[in-house]
Amino acid sequence: MEGQDELGKRVRRVFLQKFQPGPVLRPYIEAMLVQEDMSAVNYANLTPVKVLPTAMTVMGIQYGQPMKRVLSGIELTDMGTSGITGLQSGAMEYVSTGAIGTIIVQFKPGGLSRFTKYPVHEFHDANVPLELVFSSQAVRDMEEKLRLAQGAAERVGIVRMFLAALLREKDDEHAVLLNAMGTMMGHGPVSIGKLASELYMSRRTLERKFNALIGASPKSFAGILRFQQALRLRQAGADYLDIVQACGYADHAHFAKDFKAFAGDSPERFFRQEAQAELKKTFDTPEGESVPKQQMYY
Repeated sequence: MEGQDELGKRVRRVFLQKFQPGPVLRPYIEAMLVQEDMSAVNYANLTPVKVLPTAMTVMGIQYGQPMKRVLSGIELTDMGTSGITGLQSGAMEYVSTGAIGTIIVQFKPGGLSRFTKYPVHEFHDANVPLELVFSSQAVRDMEEKLRLAQGAAERVGIVRMFLAALLREKDDEHAVLLNAMGTMMGHGPVSIGKLASELYMSRRTLERKFNALIGASPKSFAGILRFQQALRLRQAGADYLDIVQACGYADHAHFAKDFKAFAGDSPERFFRQEAQAELKKTFDTPEGESVPKQQMYY
């Protein structure tokens, strides 16, 4: 019995450390996370990890065993060593095939556009291998350095250097659209028509430019922000009526439908499930800092 308890503790041990991106990358990257459990049997082997839609594109780089994505609840598909996942329209689930070692780079909204010439909407709901986006030789060199590195801090430093070498010059249009995105993130529900008017653009032009820079239409982006706000309010103890009012939903039915589209479950069922309670507690954050407001894992 004692052995089983010890195995249970070992299986649930998932380490998720948070690192700052450094001054050069800070304007474009929210955080860099290292998810690691080098035991052969671990939590993510046995329980799919649900990743929720956020307003951030994500780069994932593996130095442990490969991950698999869960499709339709049962089918598994192999994933490459490293890639970029754009904004999601729904929750995704992943399982590991063994010892986990992953560097997760969380780009701020619009941040990825400073590193690639490709419109960011091309990554929407996709996992795109890094070698299709950047120099394949540079990617291979970076992955080889990660395999030889000792410890999370050294690995994060290697990824920082890789990204710093990719930085592109910004332009005035980039700044204007980022300000518009900031308005949406800081002021709750925003009229897209009013926002376009304030930027002296047609609604259609704003949507096209927003898609290229942020990776989704203004309406889709606003929907993700509202979903994230609902998550934070519920986890802070707000009841559903307060959430409906605070987030600008027409009624509970509208909220429930929107929430299920993003999370894959009704709000009631979603918040009853505590399958990843252990995972949610494993952020190793420096003193005085908090877990990112964008809820990646549940």
